[in-house]
Amino acid sequence: MTRQRRSDAESGARQKLIDAGIILFGLHGYEATSTRSLAAAAGVNLAAIPYHFGGKEGLYRAVASHIVDARNAVLGPYFERIRSLCADPAAGRDTLVSALRAMIQALAADTLGTSQGRDASQIMIQEQIALTPAFDLFYEGFFCTALDAWTGLVARLTGRDAGHPDTRLRALALLGQIVIFRVGAFTVLRHLGWQRFTPEAVESIAEICIEQIEASLAPAAAASPGGAS
Repeated sequence: MTRQRRSDAESGARQKLIDAGIILFGLHGYEATSTRSLAAAAGVNLAAIPYHFGGKEGLYRAVASHIVDARNAVLGPYFERIRSLCADPAAGRDTLVSALRAMIQALAADTLGTSQGRDASQIMIQEQIALTPAFDLFYEGFFCTALDAWTGLVARLTGRDAGHPDTRLRALALLGQIVIFRVGAFTVLRHLGWQRFTPEAVESIAEICIEQIEASLAPAAAASPGGAS
């Protein structure tokens, strides 16, 4: 085998393990997923895991980094747009609301409407249930950026202080209206009599969330907790 072919084969094995990890870690969690099952799902030799990643923890970290990069590639531009608008005193409410709508539509489409997004979000959900050493990768690489943008937008639209705990709690509560459709996906599908989240279903979910979130974002009174002074 030539050096190039060997390099391609090793790269292919590495990616196969990451792809298998995204699915199996999401389904079973970090602790319950064995290296043997990961190697079998990837169709590679068990020795490939320590060779490429140093062990299961290294593979999990590689999976986490892959997910963070992929989610930022899809959703990062929406977060950046929101941060830019929130920093612009001239940005009007209609423009801010338009950015909010775009972000919710993109988040719903990615989290519910694509297999890659669903698999990635499954691992992110697992991280909320059982913390792993890779949590900082998820938080610093994605969660923090997303929540800062979202909280800043909620603060701007309500006239509240983005750093106040009440504003952060409000932002998290509003975001939960979207997250519940992924966390409780099987219950949602059974309750609505759906087989899967079709593009039409995802669009309906996004529109209803947008409607409810917009209704909750009326400007706050100056005396409200967390309000602008």
